[in-house]
Amino acid sequence: MEEALQKKIADITETFEFFDRDGNGLIDFDEFRSLLQTVNPDATISQSAEGFSITDTNSDGYVDLDEFIEWWRSNWWEY
Repeated sequence: MEEALQKKIADITETFEFFDRDGNGLIDFDEFRSLLQTVNPDATISQSAEGFSITDTNSDGYVDLDEFIEWWRSNWWEY
């Protein structure tokens, strides 16, 4: 079980790093919007803003890896 969880976390981390276009360890709104448009090309700016606000749990204007992992696992894809 632990090995499977570690594999899932590694997969999520890889996705995070792909969308962290500037490589600063954070996903800003534009990067988040790019991610949502990849998953759902019909996602509106307001839907992206709402999703970003929900995901950015510490309200610092960025999604860090821990926030991303929590969002990915609990709100969007069943892992």
